[in-house]
Amino acid sequence: MSDPQRPAIPPDSLAPVARLAGQIRSPDFLAGLGQMLEAYFPDISHAAFHFSAYGRPTLLEHNLDDTLFQRTLRPYLDGMYLLDPMFQHWEQRRMPGVWSLDELAPSEFRASDYFATYYRELGLHDEASAFFTLGDTECLSLSFGFYQRNRTLEPTYLLAILTYLFPLLDALIRQFWLVSSLHLSAQEEAPSLLQDFGKDVLSEREREVAWLILRGHGSPEIAQELGITQGTVKNHRKRLYARLNISSQAELFRQFMLFQQRK
Repeated sequence: MSDPQRPAIPPDSLAPVARLAGQIRSPDFLAGLGQMLEAYFPDISHAAFHFSAYGRPTLLEHNLDDTLFQRTLRPYLDGMYLLDPMFQHWEQRRMPGVWSLDELAPSEFRASDYFATYYRELGLHDEASAFFTLGDTECLSLSFGFYQRNRTLEPTYLLAILTYLFPLLDALIRQFWLVSSLHLSAQEEAPSLLQDFGKDVLSEREREVAWLILRGHGSPEIAQELGITQGTVKNHRKRLYARLNISSQAELFRQFMLFQQRK
């Protein structure tokens, strides 16, 4: 679960949750979920995803305008989710709860080109997510974006409210999923991106190192993850850069972006 030390703050009213409870058997439940979130967190950008162990995320509901959708959610769904700390959390741990970006991201994520492209350039300075399990291999994930233009709501406040509401929302979402007619077919799997990127020139271990670099892991984390020394990590990094004919992490990220766009 999320941090047991995090304070749980009750909202001023449970009326938005009560309205959502009345929509459990309605096809409007997901829209009602968005309306409930906006009632508690005015002007917050949010998106609801279905995460599965067997394929790409499915976008269920969001309140982004078309410009932000095209710049963030479209490339995310096309393949960039593979570098997302929130998706990685579910794929690797499958733990329900509420987390901030920094609680889940690798140590060097904010220095990564992924962060620069999908956060800093858009004025997105922070993110929080809540994960509600729907079974052994799937969940509903709520993602919240905090933009520089709106600093009236801070992640700590949102996390405290969601921590309080989490058991209620968890029960409602589970019941909705059980009775709904929303049957999601498995999306086209994208692990081939992981398997195919650089496979013609990189060894399997070099591809593993490349993916961890892209996701924002520093050398100590890569060494721990792969059970090798930091010196070996450095050697792998030098070789994979040489074989891809690049000289920086930024060029590695650009190559990945071009690769996933061709898939």
